[in-house]
Amino acid sequence: MVELAPLASSPEVTVADPVRAEARRPAARQDQVARWMVPIVPALAAFLIALYGVDRRQLWRDEIATWAASTKSLEGLRGLVEVTDAVIAPYYLLMHGWIAVFGESEASLRMPSVLAVALTASLAAVIGRKLFDPTTGLLAGLLVAVMPTISRYAQETRPYALAAAAVALATLLLLRATERPTWLRWLAYALVVAAAGLLHMVALLLLPAHLVYVLSLRQKKVIVRWFLGATAGVIPVLPLAWKGSEQAQQVSWIPEATWESTGNEIVRVTGSVTVSALIVGLALLGAVTLGRRGALLGTWAVAPFYVLLLISPVAALLIHRYVLFTLPAWCLLAVAAVARHVQPAPDTATSPAPGAATAPWRRRVVPVMLVLLCAAFALPTHVENRGNVVPGEPDLRGAVAVLATDATVGDALGIHAAYASRLQDGVNYYLRRTAGPRLDTVFTAWPGGVPTFAQTCRNGECLSSAKRLWLISGPTQVDLHPSLKPQLAGFEQARVVQLTGVTVSLWLPTGRV
Repeated sequence: MVELAPLASSPEVTVADPVRAEARRPAARQDQVARWMVPIVPALAAFLIALYGVDRRQLWRDEIATWAASTKSLEGLRGLVEVTDAVIAPYYLLMHGWIAVFGESEASLRMPSVLAVALTASLAAVIGRKLFDPTTGLLAGLLVAVMPTISRYAQETRPYALAAAAVALATLLLLRATERPTWLRWLAYALVVAAAGLLHMVALLLLPAHLVYVLSLRQKKVIVRWFLGATAGVIPVLPLAWKGSEQAQQVSWIPEATWESTGNEIVRVTGSVTVSALIVGLALLGAVTLGRRGALLGTWAVAPFYVLLLISPVAALLIHRYVLFTLPAWCLLAVAAVARHVQPAPDTATSPAPGAATAPWRRRVVPVMLVLLCAAFALPTHVENRGNVVPGEPDLRGAVAVLATDATVGDALGIHAAYASRLQDGVNYYLRRTAGPRLDTVFTAWPGGVPTFAQTCRNGECLSSAKRLWLISGPTQVDLHPSLKPQLAGFEQARVVQLTGVTVSLWLPTGRV
């Protein structure tokens, strides 16, 4: 007997299809949750790590420069960038708006950088998922999150963390644009490249890595569109580069790079010698064994250092915080290299190799161990980064605490230290946050240098009417310039308070000591 196939309306079909569809829904939901975990978990980890102790370390000289510039009026900011810091004027403008909305506390000043490192870790995870697999992406993002330099510059009101996020976003947009090269995607890529360059010009050294990648695709249309997008991204940065070339003395303190110093800066990007020992070797292995993906990430990680080494005789710019944007590439390469090389070699026999069943387990556990080891080795550096004072910087909180406690109305203030004007800004920042009296700074001077008097105290004449003089100087007191001696002839030193990196002394009129 021949059995007829059931009709489409038979119960076997109409009942089974909804059952199958219902069974697929939880799996689809699980896949969607797992997909969102890849960017969210690293972002949350980076945010929480960066947020811990965000206001413990006091502002240091560069952060004070950001505060001083960003709290000026727009006209005052324009006047400032005419003479200095033109290359990061867009960052100052961004912070000007941020401070207007969120205030100028230490935590508020650093919050854009905290959010930027969370975004960087998230983007690194998404790039890893796109180039490799979700597990590699998730672990690479977590590795970015635990890097000591990431949380160090998350807690700094400077543009380095924001530039790192922009570079990671530009790389992700490049991958998306090369998959489906629409003009809208290339426009988004160009805008983010411009943002990266405007935040920090050195970040444009991401472009060699992107060029290597698009050339490896060997698609003429993609190469042409990338060139147009990259050019459009660079053009808005050119006026800043031109103006910055006129202010090159601002970075004259950076030494000319050597092969040895370049290697040292690569180590410093990870923030720890032990972490670097784990990451750098694995990353270089990944760069040479992961094909086109390794070429992209390897050029992203390494090329900026050696381009800066090459141009160092003309423009010395090689310092680890300027190339912080390479850190996601180092982390992606390290995790991907471990995941690839712990997988057993495939067995050509028909029966599975004895170790084949454990391959997925090994490919997950060994990269997890890498992240955990790096986190453990990085812990002392995280603690050190959250100290009260940046090494080599003055304890401004301590100095201002002395003034807030003991200074009175009518006292004068003098600054006699390296970076005197910046130290003055720092004292003003912390004095504004105390209930102590507002003190007029009557002069600033480098150690032993000619003083610069305030407009209200021409040639130091106002000192004759000051009740007392507070002098803030460096860690070791240096004799004042001879031009100050006539003005201070009527004062004697009555008290000295020695703090980390700074000395606060009180001078009283002669006869009152």
